[in-house]
Amino acid sequence: MKFTNSLIASYERYALEREHNSPDAFKERERDAFLQCLRDEQRSSILELGCGPGHDAKFFQEQGFQVFAVDNAPAMVKLGKEKGISARVLDCYNLDQLGETFDAVYSMNCLLHIPQADIDEIFDLIAARLVEDGLMYVGVWGGDDFEGILERDTYEPKRFFSLRRTETLLKVLQKSFRLEYYRRLEPRDSIYFHSVIVRRCLRR
Repeated sequence: MKFTNSLIASYERYALEREHNSPDAFKERERDAFLQCLRDEQRSSILELGCGPGHDAKFFQEQGFQVFAVDNAPAMVKLGKEKGISARVLDCYNLDQLGETFDAVYSMNCLLHIPQADIDEIFDLIAARLVEDGLMYVGVWGGDDFEGILERDTYEPKRFFSLRRTETLLKVLQKSFRLEYYRRLEPRDSIYFHSVIVRRCLRR
């Protein structure tokens, strides 16, 4: 996609800043809740999409899970590998290059960069990487349906975002998955966050 190179350049530039940023407390709570869900179902392997510097991947690995992490920014993958994470430079559009399947997929604020025109394709690619009845956690900022460069973005180059209302996100997710859980969080004024767990289901 035409925005991908600019997006990668932005995350390459801010990789070290993101490495040293303190995580949002609400995101840590979300991660802990998904961890408990995985333990309840005795899951063992996780694919993380958009792993950034690898903080969440390291957390899950320290909890005893087999973790494989991908990100399309080489600097992020390098930071993840330095933490002992098995990681690879890979875009969501190329998930079919992975041969293995996983018990679970974890995506924290990665899929908000996927255009609405491509999201069905991406969710199908993700579903193909899950075992039957595998789980996926999606955590993503929401808002009025919007696509484009956010002029208020503090990163340079400014990033492409695709923000979705609850109805829009759940409608597209349920084309490829069965909804297990949805919660709308409001951690900041005038902005909300989608917390979703879905399960891979065979097409009827």
